[in-house]
Amino acid sequence: MQPAWNNGTGRIRLMIVDDVPDTTENVQKLLYFERDIQVIATAVSGEEAIAKAVHLVPDIILMDINMPDMDGLRAAEIILQQVPTRVVMMSVQAEPEYLQRALLVGARGYLTKPFSGDQLSNTLRSAAQVPVQSFADPVTGQRAAENGRRRAAGADYPSPPSAYPAPSSSRARQHIIAVFGGKGGVGRSVIALNLAVILRQLTEERVALIDADLQAGDVHVLLNMNTSSSIDDLREAVSLDAEIIHHSMAVHDSGLMVLRAPLQPESAERFTEDEMRRIMVDLRENFDYLIVDLSTAYSEANLMILEMADQIVLVTTLELTSLNKATRFFEVADRLGIAEQKIVLVCNRVQAYYGIKPQQLEAQVRHRVAALFPEENQLMVNAVNRGIPFVLYQRNHQVTKQFIALAKQLITKATQEEQDAAAGGAAKRPKRGLFKR
Repeated sequence: MQPAWNNGTGRIRLMIVDDVPDTTENVQKLLYFERDIQVIATAVSGEEAIAKAVHLVPDIILMDINMPDMDGLRAAEIILQQVPTRVVMMSVQAEPEYLQRALLVGARGYLTKPFSGDQLSNTLRSAAQVPVQSFADPVTGQRAAENGRRRAAGADYPSPPSAYPAPSSSRARQHIIAVFGGKGGVGRSVIALNLAVILRQLTEERVALIDADLQAGDVHVLLNMNTSSSIDDLREAVSLDAEIIHHSMAVHDSGLMVLRAPLQPESAERFTEDEMRRIMVDLRENFDYLIVDLSTAYSEANLMILEMADQIVLVTTLELTSLNKATRFFEVADRLGIAEQKIVLVCNRVQAYYGIKPQQLEAQVRHRVAALFPEENQLMVNAVNRGIPFVLYQRNHQVTKQFIALAKQLITKATQEEQDAAAGGAAKRPKRGLFKR
C-alpha cells in the first residue's frame, strides 16, 4: 500500500519553522534515528516558511505558534490555502483555546513543548496519513506560488481553484444514501461521514456529504471545516447550476465534497418540503453519490428525502429505547411505501455486556443487520477531537474494515440498480404517503 504522502521517496519530507535555533536543533536531534522522516528545510519566520513551502512543497510543516513577524497560525493558514501539505503546530501554550485555534486553521496535530521523540514522531506519522488536495498541473502550481508570494507581502489574492472534477450528468450515478437514526446519540453523523470518505476512496467518483440536520448539524465540526457557506445558500439561490452548488460546498482533504447545515438554527424553519426537494434534485444531478445525514425528526423535509433515497442506512444501538425507535421507523417506512430491501440496518456500539444481542434486534424488526460496529470510545473521541475521520489513519482497524464492507454492499446495490434501470427497470412499489395506507 502506498503511503498517504506518496512523494516517491518513501520518507516524510519535513520542514521545521521556529525562530529559536535551539528548538530547531533539538527537533532534528529527536528525529535523527527516524529513517522514515527527513528534514528537508528549516525557517525562522512565517514569511520565510511561506516562501519555502511554495518552493519545496514538504509533506509536513512543523510550525511554532509564537514568532515575531507573523504568528504560526497565520502562516499556516496562508500556506494551507496555497500548498498541498499538512501542518503540525507546536507551542509552549497548553491551553485548549490554542489547540482549537490550530485546528480551525487546518492543523493536523498539536505538540506542547517540551515533547519527547516518540510524541514527535508519532504525531508526524499520524499527520502524514491524511491525504491532501493535489495542485498537480503547472498552471495551478504557478498560481499557487504567485498567490503565496502576494499573501506573504500582505496583498489580497484570489481563492485557489477547486481540483474537484467538473460534473457530468451523463455519467453521474446519481445515487442518494440517506443516513437516519431514530434517536440522538447513536453515532449517526460519525457513521455518515466515515462512510462517505470510504465511498470516495473506493470509487474515486464524485461523492458529497450533505448535512441535512438543519437545526443541530455538526458535520463541519467533525471534519474540522469551519466554512462560511452552507445549504442555506442553495435555498436562497433562484436557480442551481453546477457552479453555484460547488461554490456553496467545501472540499475535504479526502476529496469529499461537504455541504454544511445552516449557520443559524432558525433557518431550518424556512426549508419546506418543496425547497428541500428542489435542492436534492439539483445536488443529485451533480454527484455520483450523495450521503445525506438526516436529523431524528419525521419532518416533511426528512420524509421527502427518505422517499427520494435509493438506500437508507438506519443506525441504531442495542438499547431498549433505540430498538423502540428502530421498530417505529420500519412502521413509518411501510406507510411511506418504502421497499424494505432499500433499508440497510446498522448496529453501532455493540458490546456483549449490554445484554441485548444483534439477533434479538433482527427478530424485533424482522430485518437483517448489515453491519455491526463495536464500541470504540477512545478511537471515536480521538477522531472527533482531531477533526479527522478515523478511517483515514486507522486503515487496519476492525471498525474501518466494517465500514469498507458496508460501503461495498452499498456500491453493489447501486450498481445492480443501474443495471436494472438499463434493462428496463424493476417494478417499484407505489408510494402511498405517510397517512394513506
